[in-house]
Amino acid sequence: MNSILLSQKPAKADLLGEEALEFHHFEDTLPEMLSDYWVKKLIDEVRARKYSLKTQKAYVYFNRLLCRRLQKKPEEITPEYVTQFLAIMEKEHDYSAASLNLAINAIKFFFRYVYKNNIIRESKRPQQDRRLPVVLSAKEIIRILNCEINPKHRLLLMLVYSSGLRVSEVVSLKKEHIDLERQSIYIKLGKGRKDRYTMLSEKAAQYVKDYYKYLEIKDWIFPGQPSSKHLTVRSAQKIFDKAIRHSGIQKKITIHSLRHTFATHLLENGTDIRYIQSLLGHSSIRTTERYTHVAKHNLLRIKSPLDNL
Repeated sequence: MNSILLSQKPAKADLLGEEALEFHHFEDTLPEMLSDYWVKKLIDEVRARKYSLKTQKAYVYFNRLLCRRLQKKPEEITPEYVTQFLAIMEKEHDYSAASLNLAINAIKFFFRYVYKNNIIRESKRPQQDRRLPVVLSAKEIIRILNCEINPKHRLLLMLVYSSGLRVSEVVSLKKEHIDLERQSIYIKLGKGRKDRYTMLSEKAAQYVKDYYKYLEIKDWIFPGQPSSKHLTVRSAQKIFDKAIRHSGIQKKITIHSLRHTFATHLLENGTDIRYIQSLLGHSSIRTTERYTHVAKHNLLRIKSPLDNL
């Protein structure tokens, strides 16, 4: 294979979004081959379809990476080059199936709708990794919350767990979105550009009332810098990472694990999976059903054969 593709090692993996879809950012000196003209055209097409900002960034990233790794302009790229690129990303840089599928979507989109030459035909997709979400115990949740004494940071973690929010949803909450009387939270334009309501626990509602006394909240629940903007997703992740370090928990988890734990704990407590689907905002029940593989409400009734010896 072309040695130029293998000349650089991947930098530390960065998260595309709150669902732990990872791709590597490369620190290299290879010149960009995707011109600003094509980048602008790509962004315009993505925006015209009202795709999320994360999707926009991912589509630009993967098409830039394709051209830079191959050191070829779009007009020089053939289907064989794309196959070579994907193989190297998987073999040399250990991309997940989800990231490879995202790369395929990004490249197909560019050549079909931007470059106007649909050279990328649908082929067999990488088999999806069947990974189960890592969840926390009730005691571990308590340890995490007790490690965070900053009221703003503690409320953020509390809402992600108690309401099953995505990190992008919790940081963009406004005061008008929280209904203390009905104990509900309105999620505006969540994933898939869908609105939904989710629950607000009694304890979280009381904490919100105290939080309003502590901080004069007019717009954003979690204001950033400047206060006219909300806290960033990256900042929220850092808040969680710090709490995990202080708690001593060794599990490999992200802030999104609090959402997984919310769903799993509801299932273990006997909540109907269809209600959990609605609270999480899943389009398909199959997405919610993965929590049945980690919930222990039935497993707890099984006795190990060792105990019968």
